Amino acid sequence: MRFIQFIIITIFTFANAQEHHENHSQDKPSTHGMLIFGKEKIYASHLPMFHSPHDYQIILELELDKDTQKLFVTDQENNPEYTTYTIEPEKFVLPDMIHNPKPFKANLYRGHFERGGTKIASDIIVTLKTVIYYDKFNTTKARATSNTFILFGNEKENFIAHQITNKPDFDQIIQVKMAANLLLENKKHELIIVNKTENSPIGVGGNDIEVTNNSNVFNITLLKQLYLEFDDLK
Repeated sequence: MRFIQFIIITIFTFANAQEHHENHSQDKPSTHGMLIFGKEKIYASHLPMFHSPHDYQIILELELDKDTQKLFVTDQENNPEYTTYTIEPEKFVLPDMIHNPKPFKANLYRGHFERGGTKIASDIIVTLKTVIYYDKFNTTKARATSNTFILFGNEKENFIAHQITNKPDFDQIIQVKMAANLLLENKKHELIIVNKTENSPIGVGGNDIEVTNNSNVFNITLLKQLYLEFDDLK
């Protein structure tokens, strides 16, 4: 009898230890809306704020099942006037999901899911494939705003996302075209400096802009803006 009690106590203790290890964040479970984009590969950018539990800038590569990816790509092609698509995931602790990824359910929207977007698929299964960029904001430490953008993508599609630093700031994601994809060879992302004098969004409209990476100056072409947000980052 004592041996059985010992086994039960041991199992209970181990389970508690595992739960404590897996839920290492102090954040509460929440709905972490994400911008979703791309056709060759599917990317997502967490929609951040400067308060817990949304105080993270995170860019991911996702994996969808074939039917859902086909639906998403086809919807983009059939609705070229829409550049913003979002997902509304089930509740989870964001850093725990990043560090211990597991498939989760989400609703897929054309437009912003909290601002009148149209739901085009429910309870899709989303798998986190790659963490491209991860940063937790620290609003107690002053960080200068910057003209730094995060460059990422694949052989056929490239994107830049404004690197968010401290409030007030802005979240901007743009699809771009590069003369060559050499910067991203064997890398998840690169940090590039947009050569302008103020920390402000980039104007988009087929413009070529000059950027710097490790003292190398080159041009990229701005194709279309996917997202621009000020209010959530005041």
